[in-house]
Amino acid sequence: MALGAVVFIVLNVFAYGHAYSMTHFSAAGVRTGRPETLTLVQKLRVAAAGVELPKPRNEATPLDRGMPFETWTIPVERSVSLEAWSVRAVEPRGVVVLFHGYADRKSSILAEAKAFLAHGWSPVLVDLRGSGGSSGEVTSIGYHEAKDVEASVRFVRARAGGGPLVVWGVSMGGAASLRAVGELGVPVDGLIVEAPFATLRSAVVNRFNSLGLRAWGLADLLVFWGGLQHSFDGFAHNPVDYARGVRAPTLLLLGSQDERVLIPEGRAIFEALPSSKQFEVFDGLGHQSLLRGNRDQWIRVVSAFLARVEAAAFTKEAA
Repeated sequence: MALGAVVFIVLNVFAYGHAYSMTHFSAAGVRTGRPETLTLVQKLRVAAAGVELPKPRNEATPLDRGMPFETWTIPVERSVSLEAWSVRAVEPRGVVVLFHGYADRKSSILAEAKAFLAHGWSPVLVDLRGSGGSSGEVTSIGYHEAKDVEASVRFVRARAGGGPLVVWGVSMGGAASLRAVGELGVPVDGLIVEAPFATLRSAVVNRFNSLGLRAWGLADLLVFWGGLQHSFDGFAHNPVDYARGVRAPTLLLLGSQDERVLIPEGRAIFEALPSSKQFEVFDGLGHQSLLRGNRDQWIRVVSAFLARVEAAAFTKEAA
């Protein structure tokens, strides 16, 4: 067998294994740290063997933040159901449905839920498929999770009655939300997305870069095999394209030092949004909770956006 053919086979086996490890959670083990926190030896180990991702588990509840809540089970498909926490405001101005990021769980966004509650909006926190209390051990990096967003919005609307509904999603949760609203046509009154990747390929390339490695053609192989393993075209899983179909008012938030989603990628998503949009950059912040990084800026921008959504809903209802 020619050397070129051997190299081709080895690279594809390598990429297949990495794609599998990045999208399948294990029952136990120690999670691989964030790329920027790893030592050179650890980075080389990850490059050789892939990441280890135990299924994300919720380590706190809304009650730990002083928020009484109900636990809901949201059906999606025959084999998929989601666990959600519903917190009701005393006099609700609306509902915000929250979706976490990649390899994460809903307990990681309790701070955001409490901030929405403080403004009179009832938060509903959802574990996406494979995470927390939801069924499964697999993630599709936001593609099939768009169906989770769709099912959650439908479920919440049936129980919330009237009033505006806003979807908030961070990172992968933002990508899933953009696909749900922009491609699947999920009706919402407002959309807030924090650091959603522009394309699946750019997300993979940026992860290679954060490890200090050159992506070369491996990024394309990972995107190809990752999509094939989960029955979708990885090269077409692009939130920048989904954004073109979004008709709801949209607020896009991004840290200026985010190495996972670069400013030009955020700008591309923003420019693709048809109308009624706002792009807010948080100076000095990376791929992290922007609320925790700059609470004053987050509260100011998000509260103003919610006020506009509420006013538009009131005007629509009055008409």
